[in-house]
Amino acid sequence: MLAAMLAGGSTGQILFSYATIALFGLYILLGVEGSAERYSYRPFLAVIGALTVILAVGFALLWNFHFANPSYTNPEYWLGFPRATSVLVYWLWLPPALVLMFAYPYLFETYIWSEAEAEEFRRMDGPEATDGGEP
Repeated sequence: MLAAMLAGGSTGQILFSYATIALFGLYILLGVEGSAERYSYRPFLAVIGALTVILAVGFALLWNFHFANPSYTNPEYWLGFPRATSVLVYWLWLPPALVLMFAYPYLFETYIWSEAEAEEFRRMDGPEATDGGEP
């Protein structure tokens, strides 16, 4: 991402956009790697796919607006913001947050925390944890 910022210009903007999309995907995959190996990568790949589509469309809109009017003279407003800001707020920030917000509780019981893991942690803590005594 730093190299894309240093490159600058339209090439740097496009590279930065692709790097952002890749960062989201890698961040999610690294976070769920242990659980997904035991069960399945399919739900996580679906979330990453949805985020990739959302981000790709949002960045494409931003590129389109920039190349159509690079000087940003006489801005057009959408929902109270200039077009580019509106895309950032309503397309690049809100939908990915909603996708992750709804995916987390859906995937929580199986992939993030299960009763089997809770029992394993209880056994590791030992019998003194259940009676409140000193070890």
